[in-house]
Amino acid sequence: MNMIPQSFRRAHFREERFKTYIRPLIETVIRTRGSCRILDMGGDADYWQFDMPASGVEIWLLNIEAKEQSPNPRFHVLQGDARNVAQFEDLSFDFVHSNSLIEHVGRWDDMKRVAAEIRRLAPSYYVQTPNFWFPLDPHSNAPILHWLPQPVQRRMVSSKARGFYAKATSLDHAMQIVEGTSMLDRAQMAELFPDARVLTENVLFLAKSLIALKAPDS
Repeated sequence: MNMIPQSFRRAHFREERFKTYIRPLIETVIRTRGSCRILDMGGDADYWQFDMPASGVEIWLLNIEAKEQSPNPRFHVLQGDARNVAQFEDLSFDFVHSNSLIEHVGRWDDMKRVAAEIRRLAPSYYVQTPNFWFPLDPHSNAPILHWLPQPVQRRMVSSKARGFYAKATSLDHAMQIVEGTSMLDRAQMAELFPDARVLTENVLFLAKSLIALKAPDS
């Protein structure tokens, strides 16, 4: 039995990613431009509490359902669809951030639209997503669930609550859970973000997550 809570593990990995990739990128932008405008697709203010620069950073939080406005004036809450962020012109931001979002936006064409918006809106970006080929499904916390045929997945999510999924209460609910996530592999990430480096976050020599990273000077 795994005695480490799933929420703790997620927080640990996010903090490590922040220190390794995100803070250095923000600091590079601030050194160059004096400030950094960030669009966080699918994010929330709590995520950005990791050791942030004291000043010079503004963050726009974009979600399908608008979240409560943070009392911190550096945050701006937006309601919108990551597939079409038409309210902003090209290069409106210095940096676009997306953490565990792109696998939830729909099918391949939807992912392409999100990727195109990310690349349009800023010269640099960070996009993280779970790796399809990692054996533990990160959403259900169940081994290989995401590799199984859809009818088997449907039965499993209907049998009990799993990870972040409540127990499905109907066939429709089960289908929404199963079809609500389309995990990606490295080749797909490279296709979506051809101007980025696709990095891996490893656990026991296995690639747990994929990160498309485009630095300001790349």
